[in-house]
Amino acid sequence: MKISNETLNVLKNFATVNTNILVRPGNKLATISAGKNIFATAEVTETFDREFAVYDLNSLLGIITAQDDSDISFGDESLKVTKNLSSFEYYYADPQIIVSAPDKSIEVDEFFSFTLSKENLEMIMKAAAITSAPMFSVVGDGTDVTISVGDPATAKSNSYKNVVAQSDKTFTANLAIENLKVIPNTYTVVISEKNFIHFANETGSVKYWMALDKSSEINNG
Repeated sequence: MKISNETLNVLKNFATVNTNILVRPGNKLATISAGKNIFATAEVTETFDREFAVYDLNSLLGIITAQDDSDISFGDESLKVTKNLSSFEYYYADPQIIVSAPDKSIEVDEFFSFTLSKENLEMIMKAAAITSAPMFSVVGDGTDVTISVGDPATAKSNSYKNVVAQSDKTFTANLAIENLKVIPNTYTVVISEKNFIHFANETGSVKYWMALDKSSEINNG
């Protein structure tokens, strides 16, 4: 099997959420953070024929990408990454010692949803780096819905804001920047009354559920 660049990008992103991963048979990958506040799934083009656990995903990715156009074969206890006459062997971890994502999805209630463009998302990340702001916010004031990067707890903190939609709903959804671990893309973003924020890319193949900060206020005001 060869691993596509798209799948490698998903795995690199998932490694920022958790370096552990349990790969199940099929074409769906999933990860969950150690604190259980970030959950992500992805449907990929490859189909895996067995279950295996990885303790250090970054290490495995380093092996896979060390040589271009490598082939991967999956054995009972390890996988081999080969090219021509050279090969790496990587042993699976014990599934009992890793933090693995549940084999399920999470129902999303659409309290409020909007489209977040790739350009806006990249600007959010740039603004967070420039201002050293700790929080990404989506705020509805009854007329406009604004995305912002700043520190809601500090009145005079440096910030970035952009109006992205209109709504008669009032709410404040705060997400710690350190938990905004999504692949740069255009997403449908849903604010849930269950105090999480959901990102789904344009094809619906990559999805994230991220717990909102306790300072959030989601209601029907």
